[in-house]
Amino acid sequence: MRSLTSLFVAAAVAAVSAAAMAENAPASAGDGMSAAFRSRAEVLADLEMFQRSGLGYLPSPTGYVESEQSAEYRRAYAEYQRLLAGPDYREAVARYESQSPAGR
Repeated sequence: MRSLTSLFVAAAVAAVSAAAMAENAPASAGDGMSAAFRSRAEVLADLEMFQRSGLGYLPSPTGYVESEQSAEYRRAYAEYQRLLAGPDYREAVARYESQSPAGR
């Protein structure tokens, strides 16, 4: 019974700590918004830009470190960044937001 109480207390402390960290998390990182705060429409639009740039067809630098050094990867990554910063991304977000059900 004592171990069950200890487990419960540890879980409660972890939950409170996680909630406190989430409140203190910055609202922006990298390209302007942390992935934890993105809407479904923003994630889908990001994925669309990733595929349109050609990055989805190249090996991941996580598994193939040398791929990040290739000219093809650098061009595709630059195109991905350009798409995210441009009107294509905002239009895709608007399109996905209009497609999503109102109850979600």
